[in-house]
Amino acid sequence: MRVVLDSDGLIKLYKAGILEKILDLWEVLVPAAVYEETVQRGIEEAYPEAEALGRLIVGRVRVPPKDPRAQRILRTARSLGRGERETLHLFFAEGAEGIVSDDRAFLGFLRRHALPGLPPALAVARLVEEERLNKKEALAALERMRGLVREEVYWRARARIEGGGG
Repeated sequence: MRVVLDSDGLIKLYKAGILEKILDLWEVLVPAAVYEETVQRGIEEAYPEAEALGRLIVGRVRVPPKDPRAQRILRTARSLGRGERETLHLFFAEGAEGIVSDDRAFLGFLRRHALPGLPPALAVARLVEEERLNKKEALAALERMRGLVREEVYWRARARIEGGGG
């Protein structure tokens, strides 16, 4: 699966201890603006995970070209930042299958435009459904993510991991 990560998705997957696994299993792309926000600015502001994130995503960072499809639907977007905008351009330019984000406004925007947004907790559940991650690893990652994601998404992901659907 080819996905684009925004800052929220990148950081939450890292904090859940599952980012490296996802990088091995999926083709992951990161917009330059997301790199700047999470790694460069993170280092400047002394976030402990910033340097490790930079090492993990080396070779995956792209400066997306302006994509006309993204430009067209972004005309209606008032609240999206540079990272989300570049994420959308990269999604279209690279023919990605999904966007991993936990930003509510961005996920709502994607939903309104029938685009595949995937919260990080549900990305973990998807790996189990693809039989690329076992339930024990997935539940451990989900538990580490629990305080970082909305409770409703946590429970939906947990149900999917445990095989209860949802």
